[in-house]
Amino acid sequence: MPQVHVNLFAVLRKHIDGAASVEIEIDSGQTISQVLDELGISADHTRTVFLNNRFAGPDHTLEGGEQLDVFPALGGG
Repeated sequence: MPQVHVNLFAVLRKHIDGAASVEIEIDSGQTISQVLDELGISADHTRTVFLNNRFAGPDHTLEGGEQLDVFPALGGG
């Protein structure tokens, strides 16, 4: 089954028990949003996602072998 390597940053690491990254098995054609849902990460909690070092939107489809870098939305004032 195809896999993607997911790197989570800052507070998002709590979704993978504090680890920096995880390998996720996917179905070919699955979207970034679906992968994040599987990890329990709401779109409201992400700000920027890079796919193989390039900005990617949540509806981008995956084939396997990719790397996702997911950064949290930051609040402040």
